Amino acid sequence: MTAFSRRKFLGSMAAAVPFAVMADRALGVSAGAGSAISAEITSEQTWAFFRAFYQDWDSGDPARVVARMAQSSAFTFSDATLNLLFQGISTFTPAISQLISSEVQVLGTANVATLFHATGDINYGAIIEEVSVRNAFFSTNALTAQRVFDFDSGLVIRMTDYWDSREMGESDIVGPAVTQGVAFPNAPIHPGGVPRSSTTPAAPGPLALTTSVTGQPSASAEMIDFAQQFHAALCSANVNTILSFFTDDAIYINPLIHQGPVLYGNFDQTTQIQGLDLISQLFFAVGAELPDGLGSSLVHIVGGQSGGGFEWKAGGQYANTGINRNGLNGSTAIDLYNGKIRRMSVKFDTFQLQQSSYDLIRSQLLAAGVVDQNAQSSKRR
Repeated sequence: MTAFSRRKFLGSMAAAVPFAVMADRALGVSAGAGSAISAEITSEQTWAFFRAFYQDWDSGDPARVVARMAQSSAFTFSDATLNLLFQGISTFTPAISQLISSEVQVLGTANVATLFHATGDINYGAIIEEVSVRNAFFSTNALTAQRVFDFDSGLVIRMTDYWDSREMGESDIVGPAVTQGVAFPNAPIHPGGVPRSSTTPAAPGPLALTTSVTGQPSASAEMIDFAQQFHAALCSANVNTILSFFTDDAIYINPLIHQGPVLYGNFDQTTQIQGLDLISQLFFAVGAELPDGLGSSLVHIVGGQSGGGFEWKAGGQYANTGINRNGLNGSTAIDLYNGKIRRMSVKFDTFQLQQSSYDLIRSQLLAAGVVDQNAQSSKRR
């Protein structure tokens, strides 16, 4: 145990029992083997789909990628950090062809994306995490992104990417950017150091809470109930309530955990903690300051009994942030075990926060000892 003593820890968990029961009931997951097997099958099916999906994506053949998309004008691909939107499969097809062609021409390969996590249900929706190699889009670093998927009859009907621009180096963030040798340049992300803005609707655009753009369910009833109750807990900033949704050994990932300058590690390095002790310290320290908490709203829910997640929009003290200056957008991927969160990964562009808020949160986390333990171990070595 760290500074948050065992006595306080056990006391907080005792107070949280009713909320834990509520969370379990909300998800509708029994402790029986049947439910566990069903969840495991769903998880394996989801992983199998995305392994094949990224094999196609990295194959160098755009036709294989497009074949996995719904051949519809309703199809969308968007990037919430850059505020890019491709509406309709007829718009996306030439774009993906150009991207793959540029990768092969500049990098000598189309094998640029590595899938490292997937959660959800391909019957509804899912969230994956991937890393695109350096010089695919930016010269200073590779890019770790969450991608939210909606499905329709086994085909992808929507994809939206979320990532933190501070993972890049300063030249890619504010300029002047190096674009030579970059396959598909997207820098500078925030020219001159001013957070990117636009008068056009911010990606992902208008979304229904629980259905895709074609009206198909994007999440199971159990995941919808769970996401709504968990988000309500985040909005309450009641730490005991929030903790009741996590397993004891849960992993929590958030770019705000990173300590140090820009240009940090890929694959969620330096941005994660593990265990209810550290997670409790995080929420006690900054629970009321997180953009996905107080004042935020749910935008879209995806997934099923094994996991999924939700997209959200900041409000409250962050109501003037983001592309449209009406609240920044983010996504949260969740893996579930027996109705509780065993892994939670939050992704958004921290550059859209006010600098004072960003500095305050990180200083409070550092003071509370809430830092990535792997990063600390590396420093000691």
